[in-house]
Amino acid sequence: MKLNKFLLSTLVGASLTVGFTSCNDGDFLEEHSYNLDSNTFYNSENDIEMALNSCYQRVQYMVMGVMHNQHSWNLMGIDYDTFANTSGTGNFADWSRVSVDNGYGRHWFDNCYQLINRANTVIDMIDDRTDIKYANGKKEELRAAACFFRGWSYRILASMFGNVPLVDHATTEIETAYNVVTRQEIWEFCKENFEYAAQHLPKDAEKPGQVIRAAADHYLAEISLALGDFQDAVDAATRVIDGTDGNYHIMTTRFGSRASQATDRYGNSLAAPAGAYWDLFRQDGNQNSEDNREALWVCQYNYNTYSTGGGGNTWYRARFNATEQAWMQATILCNTTKRTLDNGDQAYLFGVNTACFPATDAKGNPIKGSLESPVKGYEDRQEANVQRDSMGAGTGWFGCQVRLNDYVKAEIGEGLWKNAKQGDRLDIRGSEVMMQRNWYTPGGTRWKDELAAAVARSEEAKATGKNKNLILQVSDTTFFQPRLWKFSDDQHNGDNKSYNCDFYLVRIAETYLLRAEAYLALNDKGKAAADINVVRDRANAPLCTAAEVNIDYILDERARELLGEEHRQITLNRLSVNPNCTYISDCYPVQDMTTSNTLYERVRKYTYGFPGLSAANQAREWNEAEQRYVSNIKPHNFQQPIPIQVIDANIGAEYKQNPGY
Repeated sequence: MKLNKFLLSTLVGASLTVGFTSCNDGDFLEEHSYNLDSNTFYNSENDIEMALNSCYQRVQYMVMGVMHNQHSWNLMGIDYDTFANTSGTGNFADWSRVSVDNGYGRHWFDNCYQLINRANTVIDMIDDRTDIKYANGKKEELRAAACFFRGWSYRILASMFGNVPLVDHATTEIETAYNVVTRQEIWEFCKENFEYAAQHLPKDAEKPGQVIRAAADHYLAEISLALGDFQDAVDAATRVIDGTDGNYHIMTTRFGSRASQATDRYGNSLAAPAGAYWDLFRQDGNQNSEDNREALWVCQYNYNTYSTGGGGNTWYRARFNATEQAWMQATILCNTTKRTLDNGDQAYLFGVNTACFPATDAKGNPIKGSLESPVKGYEDRQEANVQRDSMGAGTGWFGCQVRLNDYVKAEIGEGLWKNAKQGDRLDIRGSEVMMQRNWYTPGGTRWKDELAAAVARSEEAKATGKNKNLILQVSDTTFFQPRLWKFSDDQHNGDNKSYNCDFYLVRIAETYLLRAEAYLALNDKGKAAADINVVRDRANAPLCTAAEVNIDYILDERARELLGEEHRQITLNRLSVNPNCTYISDCYPVQDMTTSNTLYERVRKYTYGFPGLSAANQAREWNEAEQRYVSNIKPHNFQQPIPIQVIDANIGAEYKQNPGY
């Protein structure tokens, strides 16, 4: 929700002011309480709505609040099977660092329970304050929203930590004896909450970001899959898809702020239906557009409204949306790496164009760069004083936080999109329209050309034995990856603090893939393929056959469609060490905490291998064929450790640590 817009009308009627209507001595001497607490608040429909706003705020913080670091991306599966950290020694690239006092897990544990307590407060006040007057149906709608948030929080906790306390009423005092229940019981509680929400939430949002019935049924389908209630999963997803929950569908026609644009900035065609996918990710409100019928729930970002409570990244000192920063490759925008030649001179490893602007632009105007020429022989050039390419793309002071795994990278011509091209069908999700493979250098040339020249210099140095410092090392080239247009914009002219995008939490494209998985579980691969092909057809991808469908195909398709959006951690966890998921046995027959499971196998097979790490920082298995280190993940890492602070504080009841930690 736009925090400064969502349910703003509730402020008008809130009981937060004290009025003096009498001045007689008796009233004046009478003792009054002006505290804002549960006795003076939660006494009207407006009060309940205001309390619910705090739930939206907590979701915004959890999803977008720490996008410049690994915290937010933990939910989306950093260092799992689609994208990775930029450092091989960080969490979760080095799984030996995931310990009981790890702050990343504690971030989610603490914030999920904060959200649960806020939701429980709303539910308790609605149930207890029977004298509150509501508009027709509003009581059930507000309660349903709180149940939605409670179910959403426990969905995360069950996935990340497994066995956790189930708290279904508001907590106002310190409790030191919480009883812990199993992941299965948490899923069952989630299902109850999403069922209630799906019955009573509105079909259409009154304000951007409001939770709706379709989003509740989407999560109900996901939880039903985890529980093995496969027909319930089909039914819930079908209510979203067939219009029962409202008019939502895959976008196949152009829409939004740039719908009339025939080509992108670089001349690539945006013809529908493929161009509709491109439209989904344009800034300036496309995520919340009334014409966008694919969005089921969108986390809101208010650009340039920090003083009024808006904004995205709220941790540390970055108050702007850091999504683009996280995916932007800072070193490729401007690489000033220098190497010393045999004669003592220095040269740019990837050539002067990667580091320096020309002295003047095309019109003869001076280009502002460093005040002095940094390298001998390049007196007519100026080293770029910011991380910037010649087309105006910039990156913030945080730099890049994530990188694509090799099997996802499209610029190598294979990877996740290896079957993307078939006849006249080219999957837009792996095309130049959505991934700019060839950046421009500050000097105006293309990066792949400069890389090819650097490779040639490296081979010459190997052959002649001269200028050996120009020989490329693995670590010199690991930063190359495409610019992802779903996490970047081509119109803000280099200032990514101007990146003004809301973040998808649920799109109906994912609902189709959930139903496809449910059909697979019911052994109806024909219907599973049909649902997958709705998603693939919009992307102009080759259609799949029933024979191709298994859990790996669905996981790959989720990665193609939902890269960086889906809660990959939750997806892989519910398919791991879960006896309800019998339909995955053809791909992942072993499911335990000590030998193997789905998450463990996918991470080992696909996560980034950090080949450039020094031997001192690398104690991992080397895959010679793939030229990468295999992740040091262990089977027990399918769930994270219970924060030690939680266990130590729960002195009145035993809280066992997860196995392996």
